[in-house]
Amino acid sequence: MKKLFAVSIGLFAFTLVVFAGVNEKLVYSFSKAFPLAENVKWSEDAKGYFVSFTQFGIASKVIYDPQGDFVYALRYYKEENLPVSIVLAVRERFADKKISGVTEESTRDNITYHIRLEDAKSWYGIAVTPSGGVTLEEHFKK
Repeated sequence: MKKLFAVSIGLFAFTLVVFAGVNEKLVYSFSKAFPLAENVKWSEDAKGYFVSFTQFGIASKVIYDPQGDFVYALRYYKEENLPVSIVLAVRERFADKKISGVTEESTRDNITYHIRLEDAKSWYGIAVTPSGGVTLEEHFKK
């Protein structure tokens, strides 16, 4: 029991050092929302708080405003982590293109999948909504 108490105190002290300068309520809220987050790194500036971490092997970032309210989150991953409905919407419009990367942008009200595509001659950036709407955002020649 004494060892468990000592370990708990040690972890608490470590948490205070790692999150020094970050609102305690915000750290608590983050840890409840992302209990399995690893490699957590906090930073702040006049625009708010920024948290980078990995969860389930997916690189992620969460942005909070100066009051500690959630603004948006970003997750970076490959095609295999996309919902099937999004993959189908992309394949329907860009059947001959390879998905090379995904940035999932989440706000309180919306999710947008920013997807990088490529073929032998070009790179493409598209935005896909959960309802399957696809918008070409950019196109570059290789």
